[in-house]
Amino acid sequence: HRNVEYACVGLGSGDGFTNTDELHTMKYKEAMATDEADEWQDAVEKEHNRMKKNTVFKAVPMEEVPKDAKTLTSTWSMKKKPNGTKRARLVARGYEQVDGEHYKSDEIAAPVVNDMTIRIVLILMILARFCGELLDVNGAFLLGEFGTEEKLYMKVPEGFEKFYAANVLLLLLKTIYGLKQAAYAFWRKLIEAFWAMGYKRSKGDPCLYFKWTNDILTLWMSWVDDCFVCGKDELVKAAKEAMKKEFDCEDLGVLTEYVGCKIEYNREEGYLRMTQPVLIQSFKDEFNIEDKNTPRTPAPEGQVLRRAEDKDSLKGPNATKYRSGVGKLIHLMKWSRPEIMNSVRDLSRFMSNGASSAHVKAMETVMKYVVGTPDRGLLLKPEGIWDGSKNFIFVIVGRSDSDHGKCPDTRRSVTGYTAFLNNAPFKTRSVMQNVVALSVTEAEEVAATECVQDMLFAMHLLESLGLRVKKPMVIEIDNKGGKDIVDSWSTSGRTRHIAIKHNFLRELKEEGTIFVKWIPTEENTSDLFTKNLGGTKFERFIKTLVGVDKYMTSQGESVRGQ
Repeated sequence: HRNVEYACVGLGSGDGFTNTDELHTMKYKEAMATDEADEWQDAVEKEHNRMKKNTVFKAVPMEEVPKDAKTLTSTWSMKKKPNGTKRARLVARGYEQVDGEHYKSDEIAAPVVNDMTIRIVLILMILARFCGELLDVNGAFLLGEFGTEEKLYMKVPEGFEKFYAANVLLLLLKTIYGLKQAAYAFWRKLIEAFWAMGYKRSKGDPCLYFKWTNDILTLWMSWVDDCFVCGKDELVKAAKEAMKKEFDCEDLGVLTEYVGCKIEYNREEGYLRMTQPVLIQSFKDEFNIEDKNTPRTPAPEGQVLRRAEDKDSLKGPNATKYRSGVGKLIHLMKWSRPEIMNSVRDLSRFMSNGASSAHVKAMETVMKYVVGTPDRGLLLKPEGIWDGSKNFIFVIVGRSDSDHGKCPDTRRSVTGYTAFLNNAPFKTRSVMQNVVALSVTEAEEVAATECVQDMLFAMHLLESLGLRVKKPMVIEIDNKGGKDIVDSWSTSGRTRHIAIKHNFLRELKEEGTIFVKWIPTEENTSDLFTKNLGGTKFERFIKTLVGVDKYMTSQGESVRGQ
């Protein structure tokens, strides 16, 4: 399902390693060849002691190992942390595992909390003025247990030789980093812990857990070993203590960073802002983007990129650098800078091929805009105050738009939409449609349907927690033909080929789940996600996403305009 993300085998994000950090790690022999070999050896011994403490393996004489058993090998990922301490992580070579013998192919990925769920929970936290705190489970991938049929033997790793005789192998009793089933096995362990703590798992998101205490809600979210809890202060304190009894945890305290974002949470005034200063700094460091002559918008008004001829396409390191830059922008737009979504969508169409120097220039323009507005970020400022009980009625609204025949190569249209919970955006999207729409109305119908799907996700999520949602939910579009089609059951020749989408929306309307509302184009802020807008309109529309900030004037003009 597109609304569920997955974490596969890898290093735990809370164990001192991140995807970026992995680029700066060393293998065992590399570390031992440095002047700090003694310190690295200490780190190796600490890793061994940790594994012994968790009963991760036991030594087995080679003659007791079945003749047909495949023996795995391992490697090391060794990193110097920012504070100077050394961290050594033993990693199994999971690619050596045999399907059906060492793992089950349907148990190699664990779900992580959905990005919409994260924003919905943050909005709930703000509405109730809850506190939010983070815990990290130490050594998470060393806690998972194998199925009864799985037997994994591993050669004694480099650096562990002094602890074991020469004629032994290690029988793994728990999962370790690198094994295909490590993330999934820990997730199962985490579910058991939440059940023991009295929490239920949401049917809307498998990584959202909830508990009602005296009619007040407490929520947990899990992203592999990173656990976020929010609720009333005293309930959060009790929840954390309960979790610490289940696992050895590092208490990271009040929410100030999450999913790679800096979090500014003002409980008194009821808002939260997400920014990514470290990622923005990388644009300066890696792409030489300067903080001057900041453009008002991430792309020139009306710009649409076209695929380059093969002779003009980027090759080798230049193509790699383009993909890296666009990849960073995708992460940025997803979490903290939704207003760049349309321009980044356009750039992302050429990551595999077809990008030229013109595309690089367009990418650098987006980066220059972001670098020049570093404190701008997604603002969650919902309307109302929630007492944390089941009596409150939440309001979900969607606003969709499309740009018909936008792609000059395929003539496919662009979908853009925003879904709001109590007037705070929990989902924004800009995407090329996967069908060729034969009319403006059809393109609008496709966009509205996709928006409604995410509105339904939010509704189901909230209702799975025992909360109430106002019905019908309103979906706003600026095409009267699209509204008329949903409001009637006509099957005219020009629209009968998209009957499934029509009937999907019609049935939701008939059962009272949604209501389609027409709005003027001038009020449709989702136009922001279908085309590159001019400065004045751009700044007026992004206020629904980032609020009013220091980069704007009261008239909507940019203070730092060209």
